Amino acid sequence: MPIHLHPPREGLEVVRLLHWSIREFENGSRFLVGFSREIRDGRVSAAIVELDVVTRSARTASGRIYQLVGLSGSNSEAEYVFDCVAEIIGGGSGWLDVTAKLIPDCRVRKPDDLEELSVDATARLLGVPRLIVTKLIADNVLPSRIDATGYRRIRRIPTAAVLVYREILRAKQDARMGQLVDASEHADDAENETSGSTRGLRARKKVGVRKLAR
Repeated sequence: MPIHLHPPREGLEVVRLLHWSIREFENGSRFLVGFSREIRDGRVSAAIVELDVVTRSARTASGRIYQLVGLSGSNSEAEYVFDCVAEIIGGGSGWLDVTAKLIPDCRVRKPDDLEELSVDATARLLGVPRLIVTKLIADNVLPSRIDATGYRRIRRIPTAAVLVYREILRAKQDARMGQLVDASEHADDAENETSGSTRGLRARKKVGVRKLAR
């Protein structure tokens, strides 16, 4: 079975992981292992940078957001991938399954929130401060709902809406970049024209001076 690498900013930005677990190596680095719902294949993430236990989401060193779907567990394809890369990502050191340690209720089924992200996860995905996300929600740019879990009240945003808005942001950024490039080119053309005119004027002055000298 071939192993495919997923470079940063290529492929899925949000990965929904089934039959997931968290592996920790002796150097402290942690990785997600599971079965990708989208590509239907075993997957091992880049090193975990942030883990949200409440929403069961994580951000990795690649910048991707992982949604941990359903119960923790194992999958033969995921285990195969992990066995192939474990020595590389762990530097040959041993590892432990720390899923239950980090997420004690990992074997408790939670409401299906596959299509939603927390405010923090949304901010990371859009690459903006959390305050911007809350303003987008207040301005009704992004839809949201309040999920009351015990004493916690968690605001959730539909993943699809976040992905659509991210594309809008990228389109605006590309448009601004195009405008800056055009403005820069026009400025260069104007400078060249001015420089050419100045050289011509200087040349005419020199000719006039030579005539006077005669």
